Amino acid sequence: MKKTDNSFAFKEKRNHHKKHTTNLEKNKFDVFNQLIWVLPAFFFICVFSYFSIFIVFKFGLSENGGQGIFKLSFSSIKDLFTEQSHEFPIALRNTLIYVVLSVPISLVLSLWVGKSLSNVLNKKAFSFFQSALFLPYVMSSLAVAMAFSIIFSNGGNSLLAQVLDKLGLGNIDWLKPRNAITMTTIYGIWRMLPFQIILFTAAFLKVDKRLYHAAAIDGVSRWRQYWEISIPQIMPVIIYMVTTGIIGSLKFIPFGLFTNYEEAVKSQAQTAVYYIFNQINGDIGSIASYSKGGAAAIVLMIIILVITLANALLSKYLRKKFR
Repeated sequence: MKKTDNSFAFKEKRNHHKKHTTNLEKNKFDVFNQLIWVLPAFFFICVFSYFSIFIVFKFGLSENGGQGIFKLSFSSIKDLFTEQSHEFPIALRNTLIYVVLSVPISLVLSLWVGKSLSNVLNKKAFSFFQSALFLPYVMSSLAVAMAFSIIFSNGGNSLLAQVLDKLGLGNIDWLKPRNAITMTTIYGIWRMLPFQIILFTAAFLKVDKRLYHAAAIDGVSRWRQYWEISIPQIMPVIIYMVTTGIIGSLKFIPFGLFTNYEEAVKSQAQTAVYYIFNQINGDIGSIASYSKGGAAAIVLMIIILVITLANALLSKYLRKKFR
């Protein structure tokens, strides 16, 4: 009996060892298999992201414009803020103004439209409005910008000029510095609205309807239901849209609204990314342009990082408050 028990125990131990060995081999194969799928993506990220960041820092923080032996220097960043034309400070100012105006306005409008669209009970009407509102998002941004440039053109025959004339406001010169930033902000809000409306509509539709029914029974007004039920329930989506909206607005470039960069500069409507683009692709010397472009990209990256960290702290506070 003891011999049989020992034989059975030995077999169990051997089977357990084989099973453990098989699991280890399987885990090793799984890791290798996962690396096969991850490495191509990691390669492209390194080439097109990390290497690009290296190039930016090389040209932006080099004493000799990235040529020859690297010598750390902040002269290129200093030159951005001391040049006589004040081109980059104006571009940075316009970018921050655009962020301050476009993000909250687009957020309020998309929340209102999203809530209104989620209340549409007819499925055909809902599909129609959803498609109509999302259509501008899938259109070419350059085509939309060109359409906006025609609408806001200074010619008296433009659509907007005729509407303003009938309202008694006269013809507005949209290329003047005070009006150009308004035109770019309106265009930016228009571009952001479709995507935000679709996400907010989906978020409102996911809110439990029983919460509204219970609130209605208790005599809570629809306005209070909106602020005390709807907004807290979709707060994660709001935080996401604010974060992506800020980052996207800081990288905004008004392609198509102006004939070229020089026209945007005359209107004092250039943005930080437009400035970087012109420094790299403009008619300026290659060494000076890459140096200034890299320095401007570093400044913009620091600003985006600071704002993102501040937004992360605010988001953490809002998540705790509306949990």
